[in-house]
Amino acid sequence: MVVKEDIIDQVATLDEKYATSGPLTRIFRSATARVLDQMLIVGEMEQTISMLVESTNLSYKTVEKTVKMLISQGYMEQSRRVGNAQTYVFKIDNHLSTLMACAQRMQLDYIKNQQT
Repeated sequence: MVVKEDIIDQVATLDEKYATSGPLTRIFRSATARVLDQMLIVGEMEQTISMLVESTNLSYKTVEKTVKMLISQGYMEQSRRVGNAQTYVFKIDNHLSTLMACAQRMQLDYIKNQQT
């Protein structure tokens, strides 16, 4: 049973490491940065709050609050409903294209520096 608990701990550590390795999160260390880092991965693909919770390793309530704030500022918008779940999309074309390009360059520079 100790082995199973060790594996669970390792997975939790990897989840946290992945969730905090995005360029905006490394700089700003905030829930908003973690959610915005997901735009680099998903682009304009629809996301539910639960999907963002899983990918950011944040609580449901934190992601929900962050998404509402990003919607109010025009960086995300509600999309369609899938079953009981509301989906959301990043408004990359309108507001986030410059930020996304900058974050992608930062991520590439970070990867290059890690390899040297």
